[in-house]
Amino acid sequence: MQLLSDQTNRVRVTVIAMVVTGFVAMLLYGALLAFIRFQADSQITTELGFTARQVGAIARSGHLTNPIVSGSPGLIQVQNDRRQVVAASRSLVGLSALRAPRPDVGHSLHQRICPGDRHRCFAAVTLRVITPAEPLTVYALAPEPGLFPRPGLAVVLTLGVPVGTAMVGVWRWWLAGRRLRPVELLRAELDEINAADLRRRISVPPRHDEFHSLVTAVNATLDRLEAAVEQQRRLVSDVSHDLRSPIAGLRAELEAALLDPEGADLRAALAKTLKNTERLQNIVTELLVLARRDAGLPGRAQPIDLGELAEREVARRPRRVLAKVDAEPGVVARVNDLDIGRVLTNLLDNAARHAESQVIVTVRRQNGDAVVEVFNDGEEIAPEDRDRIFERFIRLPASRERDSGGTGLGLAISREIATTYSGTLTVADGDCGARFVLTLPLLGQ
Repeated sequence: MQLLSDQTNRVRVTVIAMVVTGFVAMLLYGALLAFIRFQADSQITTELGFTARQVGAIARSGHLTNPIVSGSPGLIQVQNDRRQVVAASRSLVGLSALRAPRPDVGHSLHQRICPGDRHRCFAAVTLRVITPAEPLTVYALAPEPGLFPRPGLAVVLTLGVPVGTAMVGVWRWWLAGRRLRPVELLRAELDEINAADLRRRISVPPRHDEFHSLVTAVNATLDRLEAAVEQQRRLVSDVSHDLRSPIAGLRAELEAALLDPEGADLRAALAKTLKNTERLQNIVTELLVLARRDAGLPGRAQPIDLGELAEREVARRPRRVLAKVDAEPGVVARVNDLDIGRVLTNLLDNAARHAESQVIVTVRRQNGDAVVEVFNDGEEIAPEDRDRIFERFIRLPASRERDSGGTGLGLAISREIATTYSGTLTVADGDCGARFVLTLPLLGQ
């Protein structure tokens, strides 16, 4: 199918080139014929003018004879003012006088004369002279050049149009094949690349032309595709690993309760089962949010007072450590309240899990940005781990020991949401504890 498409494009390009070449060749052919005709007319006019002046000089000297013997080209007829033929070339002797306009004395006139037979016309140069006897008019005539004054050249030009068009068609067919050959090679290499081996790349041509740019773009696309597939593979692997633990816990608790239903501590078993179920629910919820973000479906943005939003999220559900909100009034950003509410919830849950005694949420303006800072007085985060904690399914050993219920997705989702609204989410330096800083463009800046 692809080969058929390439051949169709090749034929189309060739036909277009031949049509354009044929049209241009016909225009040039017509222009050359017109130029040849113009040259022939100019040559005849020049020769007839010379003949008329030569006969006029003879007439002024009084030596005009009949018939006129002249070595110059053209037919000659000399008339007086009464339209009587005074002298003529040997082939025109006995013919009636030509009926054509006369110029003024001393002037010449170039005109077209069709005596009797309208299908046979002559180019004529008329000259009026004064002789010792009377004024005379000299007519120097020659047959008009036809449509093809030079038949041999016209035949060559006529044959040149189809021959030239055919040569251009062959050249364009060959050139199109040559230009499409890299596309064929590109297609062949792309066919060999599959999901099992995305590390292969297209061979980059040495010439820096449009195909070099095309191959570079294709390889860049393959790089992004490989990264996306690799991310999906890691996601599946990490999800499988994180789901295995709560599912195994649920199975173990249920099997233990079934083996000894009378002796098992039902309340403790149900508490462990509920904890594992909550972790499963958290993982599924975060995965749904992550899938929605990866699908490019951000929420509808509107002006939101971040201080009021922080107070609502703090009061929405109880946590192990009560959070305190210190917000400047009127810190507004154009965001979606559900998205930024999830960011604040993730930061508050993270801070509550690691805090010793307090969590402080600060909302303020800073350098034209809206800044939301969530501080907890727990352990500091090492500088080398401050970027790792924002990767998907990354949980530091200290976090796993302190709380096994986390999903490892909350901070990754929070940073992606912040980036969507042209903001940032980072870990800042502090004297003690962990300090997460969310910045968003301030409304009106």
